[in-house]
Amino acid sequence: MKRIAVLVVILSFCALVRAQDEAASLFNAYCRPCHDINGDGKTSAGQMMSIPDLRSMEVQKLSDDELFQRIGNGAKHKQYPHAFLKRGVSDAQVRQLVTYLRSLKAKN
Repeated sequence: MKRIAVLVVILSFCALVRAQDEAASLFNAYCRPCHDINGDGKTSAGQMMSIPDLRSMEVQKLSDDELFQRIGNGAKHKQYPHAFLKRGVSDAQVRQLVTYLRSLKAKN
Protein backbone atom coordinates (compact mmCIF):
# COMPACT_ATOMS: atom_id res chain seq x y z
CA MET A 1 0.00 0.00 0.00
CA LYS A 2 2.89 2.36 0.76
CA ARG A 3 4.33 1.73 -2.68
CA ILE A 4 1.06 2.71 -4.34
CA ALA A 5 0.90 5.92 -2.31
CA VAL A 6 4.50 6.77 -3.22
CA LEU A 7 3.77 6.02 -6.87
CA VAL A 8 0.70 8.28 -6.82
CA VAL A 9 2.76 11.11 -5.29
CA ILE A 10 5.53 10.69 -7.87
CA LEU A 11 3.07 10.59 -10.78
CA SER A 12 1.24 13.65 -9.44
CA PHE A 13 4.53 15.53 -9.15
CA CYS A 14 5.52 14.54 -12.70
CA ALA A 15 2.15 15.72 -14.03
CA LEU A 16 2.56 19.04 -12.21
CA VAL A 17 6.06 19.55 -13.63
CA ARG A 18 4.83 18.69 -17.13
CA ALA A 19 1.93 21.15 -16.81
CA GLN A 20 4.32 23.89 -15.65
CA ASP A 21 6.64 23.15 -18.59
CA GLU A 22 3.72 23.30 -21.01
CA ALA A 23 2.50 26.59 -19.52
CA ALA A 24 6.01 28.05 -19.82
CA SER A 25 6.15 26.90 -23.46
CA LEU A 26 2.77 28.52 -24.14
CA PHE A 27 3.92 31.75 -22.50
CA ASN A 28 7.13 31.75 -24.55
CA ALA A 29 5.22 31.14 -27.78
CA TYR A 30 2.33 33.55 -27.33
CA CYS A 31 3.19 36.08 -24.63
CA ARG A 32 6.95 36.52 -24.47
CA PRO A 33 7.31 38.47 -27.74
CA CYS A 34 5.47 41.43 -26.19
CA HIS A 35 5.53 40.75 -22.44
CA ASP A 36 9.16 39.51 -22.23
CA ILE A 37 10.38 36.40 -20.39
CA ASN A 38 9.69 37.81 -16.93
CA GLY A 39 6.41 39.52 -17.84
CA ASP A 40 7.67 43.08 -17.42
CA GLY A 41 6.60 44.19 -20.91
CA LYS A 42 9.94 45.83 -21.63
CA THR A 43 10.17 44.68 -25.21
CA SER A 44 10.08 47.01 -28.21
CA ALA A 45 6.45 46.09 -28.88
CA GLY A 46 5.55 46.21 -25.19
CA GLN A 47 6.96 49.67 -24.70
CA MET A 48 5.41 50.98 -27.92
CA MET A 49 1.97 49.80 -26.74
CA SER A 50 2.44 50.59 -23.02
CA ILE A 51 1.84 46.98 -22.01
CA PRO A 52 1.44 46.60 -18.24
CA ASP A 53 3.88 44.56 -16.18
CA LEU A 54 2.20 41.17 -15.67
CA ARG A 55 3.80 40.96 -12.22
CA SER A 56 2.21 44.22 -11.08
CA MET A 57 -0.54 44.37 -8.48
CA GLU A 58 -2.79 45.90 -11.15
CA VAL A 59 -2.62 42.68 -13.15
CA GLN A 60 -2.24 40.20 -10.29
CA LYS A 61 -5.35 41.51 -8.52
CA LEU A 62 -7.52 40.54 -11.51
CA SER A 63 -9.58 37.40 -11.02
CA ASP A 64 -8.71 34.25 -12.92
CA ASP A 65 -11.85 34.74 -15.01
CA GLU A 66 -10.85 38.32 -15.89
CA LEU A 67 -7.40 37.13 -16.94
CA PHE A 68 -8.98 34.29 -18.93
CA GLN A 69 -11.23 36.76 -20.76
CA ARG A 70 -8.35 39.12 -21.50
CA ILE A 71 -6.04 36.40 -22.76
CA GLY A 72 -8.58 34.18 -24.47
CA ASN A 73 -11.04 36.70 -25.88
CA GLY A 74 -9.05 39.93 -25.97
CA ALA A 75 -11.29 41.71 -23.45
CA LYS A 76 -9.93 45.20 -22.64
CA HIS A 77 -7.18 44.90 -25.26
CA LYS A 78 -7.57 47.67 -27.77
CA GLN A 79 -3.94 48.33 -28.69
CA TYR A 80 -2.71 44.80 -29.15
CA PRO A 81 -4.28 41.55 -30.28
CA HIS A 82 -5.06 38.74 -27.92
CA ALA A 83 -8.17 36.61 -28.50
CA PHE A 84 -6.03 33.47 -28.48
CA LEU A 85 -9.13 31.26 -28.34
CA LYS A 86 -9.86 32.36 -31.92
CA ARG A 87 -6.26 31.66 -32.89
CA GLY A 88 -6.18 27.96 -31.98
CA VAL A 89 -5.34 28.05 -28.27
CA SER A 90 -7.67 25.85 -26.22
CA ASP A 91 -9.60 26.82 -23.07
CA ALA A 92 -7.31 24.53 -21.06
CA GLN A 93 -4.21 26.22 -22.46
CA VAL A 94 -5.54 29.70 -21.63
CA ARG A 95 -6.19 28.47 -18.08
CA GLN A 96 -2.59 27.22 -17.96
CA LEU A 97 -1.43 30.68 -19.01
CA VAL A 98 -3.49 32.23 -16.21
CA THR A 99 -1.84 29.87 -13.72
CA TYR A 100 1.56 30.70 -15.19
CA LEU A 101 0.93 34.44 -14.81
CA ARG A 102 0.18 33.86 -11.15
CA SER A 103 3.61 32.25 -10.77
CA LEU A 104 5.53 35.26 -12.07
CA LYS A 105 7.51 36.94 -9.34
CA ALA A 106 5.44 39.77 -7.94
CA LYS A 107 6.67 43.32 -8.43
CA ASN A 108 6.33 45.48 -5.33
